[in-house]
Amino acid sequence: MTRTIFHLAAQRDWEQAEAEHQIYFPPTFAQDQMTHAASDIATLVKVANQFYRDLPGPWLMIEVLVAALEAQNILVKFEPAAPVGARDDHFEGSDAVLFPHIYGGIPAIAVGFIGVLPKNDLGEFVDPGDLNQFR
Repeated sequence: MTRTIFHLAAQRDWEQAEAEHQIYFPPTFAQDQMTHAASDIATLVKVANQFYRDLPGPWLMIEVLVAALEAQNILVKFEPAAPVGARDDHFEGSDAVLFPHIYGGIPAIAVGFIGVLPKNDLGEFVDPGDLNQFR
């Protein structure tokens, strides 16, 4: 079983939840009834470029510990790609991927690390590579 999964969050949304000592829920949660995630950073980068490239950031890459979610009775299911809010388009090859869907929010206790997902000079999200730079 996957021990960690990754979620992309707008920094302002994550920091607001932290400041209010609340569990983080993405803006699309009410519509989707889940929090979208990816099994690895490479897939997260593809999702970020598909859905969030043209939206203002910065964007955070959040490592989520599956066991910590389960300890909070938050279900994680690996399922085919699902719409994100009103968007039902997906990156090429996504139909062959099972995505971790979190049926709840992300409590701070379930977070391993947080770091900014960087963009290159073309405005594309890229793999940050060295995870030691994260807090």
